[in-house]
Amino acid sequence: METFQFVDALTGDVVTQDYATGEVFVEASGDAPRQARSVFFPGCSLINYAMPLVDAVYQTLQQHEVVDGISVLCCGKILSYEPGGDGIRASFEEQLREHVAACGIERFVCACPNCVKALRDAFADDPRTSDVEIAVLPAVLADLGYRIDAATAADLVVGDAGKQVMLCPHDSCPDREYGEFADGLRALLPEGCWVDPEHCRRHSVCCGSLPRAAGKTAAADKCAELCGRESHEVQADAIVTACMSCAFQLNLAQKHLPAVHFLELLYAWRLNWASAGMWMRLRFLFDETLGVTRRAGSTRTFAGLGGCSGAGDADQRTAADPSISDDDVADIGL
Repeated sequence: METFQFVDALTGDVVTQDYATGEVFVEASGDAPRQARSVFFPGCSLINYAMPLVDAVYQTLQQHEVVDGISVLCCGKILSYEPGGDGIRASFEEQLREHVAACGIERFVCACPNCVKALRDAFADDPRTSDVEIAVLPAVLADLGYRIDAATAADLVVGDAGKQVMLCPHDSCPDREYGEFADGLRALLPEGCWVDPEHCRRHSVCCGSLPRAAGKTAAADKCAELCGRESHEVQADAIVTACMSCAFQLNLAQKHLPAVHFLELLYAWRLNWASAGMWMRLRFLFDETLGVTRRAGSTRTFAGLGGCSGAGDADQRTAADPSISDDDVADIGL
């Protein structure tokens, strides 16, 4: 059984996932979280789709003493799509700022462009968190000297390590303002093995994740189709992105080219995107926020961490399963 276990830096809770089943166990320690200076923040998509990559990246960052903790919490962006979402998200972000300040965190290393924007927006106007640095994972890895191997990319994309492979970067919407994921991604790609599409960086086309989250599937599929067509037109073999949500959407909703996340290529671990959709169910919030979302009529599954309710309970659990509702989560102790 392949299991992964982390101590959340913001709550002190122990989170364990059985990767084969998607079942997650949360054990509240009852102790205050230890102080952490720099924290890896993988984000919901990476946690749900590719926990082995979360573990691998965390080990890499620890080995280089880039981080001294990890948090599996959601950034809060998805709460905006809940009934009464603005109020729920504001409450969550206030709790997040309180925990960040209490833990003495000075830096987050984020794997997700959505998390970067959400955290920067949440921290900007509060003196307790306004100086917290939000770093982007591909740029951090590139600065450490990591590069994607061309032969590995060719093997994973076209099944032949001896062939020349051409990758087309897709830049996510939240990074248009900053361009840091765009720069970091291209720095990691093998020289001579990538080509930009017509629309990229500040002018990139949305993959369709945003309209899909809002329930507009037709618009979402139209976006993905355009991205795929532009990548095909520059004769790429695959789309490569620094956003897990983009990779999922571009594999789901367009047939021109396969899409890969750069971490798949960097760590030589190919995700089966055809079955990945079943996993994107679970998001971790503070227990206090979870109490609000239970009353919101949510169709998503949330698990609580480190709040006043449930402290000290062992063997709290939930599973990444579409059949589990918020009421079911409440019934099993979260």
